[in-house]
Amino acid sequence: MTTHSPAPPAPSDPSHLVDPSPVIGSRTPAAPATGRTTGLTPGRSPGLTAADEDRIAAAISAARTESTRKVYAHLWSRWARWCAGRGLDPLPGDPAALCAYLTERAAAGAAVVSLNLACTAIRHVHRMHDLPDPVASPTVVQVRLGLRRTYGTAPRRQAHPLTTAEIRQIVTSIDRTTPRGTRDAAIILLGYASAIRRAELVALTLLDLREEPAGLLLTIRHSKTDQDHHGEVVAIARGHHPATDPVAALAAWRRLRGHQPGPVFTRVYGTRVTLEPLTGDTIARTLRIRAERAGLDGTRITGHSLRAGHATTAALGGVPLARIAAQTRHKDLTVLVNRYIRPLEALATTSSRDLVL
Repeated sequence: MTTHSPAPPAPSDPSHLVDPSPVIGSRTPAAPATGRTTGLTPGRSPGLTAADEDRIAAAISAARTESTRKVYAHLWSRWARWCAGRGLDPLPGDPAALCAYLTERAAAGAAVVSLNLACTAIRHVHRMHDLPDPVASPTVVQVRLGLRRTYGTAPRRQAHPLTTAEIRQIVTSIDRTTPRGTRDAAIILLGYASAIRRAELVALTLLDLREEPAGLLLTIRHSKTDQDHHGEVVAIARGHHPATDPVAALAAWRRLRGHQPGPVFTRVYGTRVTLEPLTGDTIARTLRIRAERAGLDGTRITGHSLRAGHATTAALGGVPLARIAAQTRHKDLTVLVNRYIRPLEALATTSSRDLVL
């Protein structure tokens, strides 16, 4: 008679669950990590060496970006905690438990897009352990369809797209005689003019900058839509006004930062400029604080407000869709149209203007 070992309880650290390789030659979940995490079970894969395991684990880890792994780890940890509170096993997960989890979170106000991302993380972990995917259960599929129809799929609160006037209001209120003020002004102006994502902004290094007579060229070595590191070039024109010229603002920050290799934008402690990199959250927090200090409502100002503001303001100014898409590097033009263009057209053509209210 064959004896099956029970699955081990979910460990407190979910990182090894989110970024493991499947157990080769076995359907038994990998044991909790105790050091090097490969997901390979010794003795189950004849001929494989420790070096093989390291290379396989590294390849699987590289299949997803660090930010994706962090998001998956967070989402899995949330699911595991919910299961622990109910005395349930998160791995393998019970489809009925997943249905309860999703409906409870939806009732608490979670957006459908957030629930979809949670399902993606849960599915990923189960597949990495070669276990049945509870997300594929017909019951879960029906529950998710019902939640979509009940709560809708539109974002509950979109980031406020900053206008050029608002950007000017923000940066002119910053004291640029300080290192932090000089850096923050450069971040805001460069982020707005380039329309790059905040993760791309903090990933820029000095080697990615190339100044030209007409402006600046940024090399984006890796992005959300360029997972294979082909690289893309983003151009920024020199500004018409000294206070809002992104190229001049960056040059002022670079003089303080110095020429040491490393990230363009770094941490500042008081008056001391370091070479420590920033995070995307730092960009979002800095923008919101600076906007509020300038007298704007920071409730809906996020890290996406710079990119969204560029696209929206350009569309409002009559810039052709193809030029906006080339700058934002949107592969799917329907996203650009539905998120930025159509709302503007709706305001321009609404019949409520003719009601003389």
